[in-house]
Amino acid sequence: MTLCLAWKQGNSINFASDSRLTNPDKTVLTNYASKIFKINVEIYKDLPEVFSGKPEKSIYQATYGLCFCGSYINGSVLADTIENFLSNILIGQQSDISIDNLSNIAFAIYKQVTKQLIEINRSKGLSEVLFGGYCLKTNNFKLYKFSPKEYVSAQPLKFEKEEIILDNQTILIGDTEAKQIAEELLNKINDDYTRYHVLKEIIQDPTLPTVGGNIQVGHFKPYRFKTHGISEPVIILDTNGNLKVGDIYTLSGLVLDIGNTNSELFSGNIHTYEAFFCPFQKEKSELVKQQENQ
Repeated sequence: MTLCLAWKQGNSINFASDSRLTNPDKTVLTNYASKIFKINVEIYKDLPEVFSGKPEKSIYQATYGLCFCGSYINGSVLADTIENFLSNILIGQQSDISIDNLSNIAFAIYKQVTKQLIEINRSKGLSEVLFGGYCLKTNNFKLYKFSPKEYVSAQPLKFEKEEIILDNQTILIGDTEAKQIAEELLNKINDDYTRYHVLKEIIQDPTLPTVGGNIQVGHFKPYRFKTHGISEPVIILDTNGNLKVGDIYTLSGLVLDIGNTNSELFSGNIHTYEAFFCPFQKEKSELVKQQENQ
């Protein structure tokens, strides 16, 4: 299980999640599982070159976002399958490219993937999904939740697709107990205590073993969804053996050696323009002051 959040803040629409993967008895399998995915949408009016032999650029392009909780096999296979399907769409004069219709296609894939996975995995093959993006017809953002209705073994499984209106609310999917605690913590939101603090507090809660690891995030902009890295302050030893405030950098839940300019990540004078942002800047400033006063 996990904990995923979706919310709107000003003109920004955001996903955030932890990165822990557990088995059904809550044993930790890894703290570095990606749960937020970018879905490319590529729409063509003629067959692309790979089929026709003629170069053909897509006439519509966008990226949508997906995050999930539950079965990791379900969620990761689902994201890959939706990506493959929606990045190869061929349309005619009567085709509907609205996000309402594209979400119907994503939901159909969700149902078919889930039905196949539960043949062996039963309820362990289920996931709950948030899927959203900007409509290519109306320019409006829309968000949908895909979920299974109550699972009863040996009975046909039913599914539900629900459009989510964010407005001023925070959407939570994942571990039931974690969602309950998150609802309480959301009442503390202010300029210094954000939804990232809510997620961090739950990640650090030892009574919630299914939520842990690192924070991963994604942000929606018109026709674009982008995952971003997170930097968090940490006390480290410098080359002289002195304690100082540094940063740990994570992307999709994985720790990367971004802070080291000699890292092999930058081999051959290659650099990344990946944005790493720090949602805990106040805490970092306080750590710096503490170190300066010692």
